Amino acid sequence: MKRRLLVMNGQKILQNFNDNEWRTTGLIKKAEEGIKPGIYNIYLAKMAVTNNKGYEGLLLFIDKQEGLVYQQVNKEFISHKLELFNSPPPIGKNVSIQYDAQEKLNLIKIDTASNKRMHKI
Repeated sequence: MKRRLLVMNGQKILQNFNDNEWRTTGLIKKAEEGIKPGIYNIYLAKMAVTNNKGYEGLLLFIDKQEGLVYQQVNKEFISHKLELFNSPPPIGKNVSIQYDAQEKLNLIKIDTASNKRMHKI
């Protein structure tokens, strides 16, 4: 199913593509600080490679039904399994998600002003 996240006027809206049109699925909430207004086509997300791989970018959305966390890495969207996180990740924050050889996830918050890694979350 195609899904997109719309962010505008401080609100975020989740939409599904059904019957050749985008329909709101009921999620209309305040957008987290750090997410810029725009259309995020999260249906284009690729599943994260979980063997010695890292991803650095903005966390956009947690889909509890699908059990996925969506992250924007440069111009791409990456989805991570929610079950791999110890606690819900901080939406609207730039983070580095690193997977080790045992497919264990490490989450590090990044200070966007200096682009330095702050601390492990």
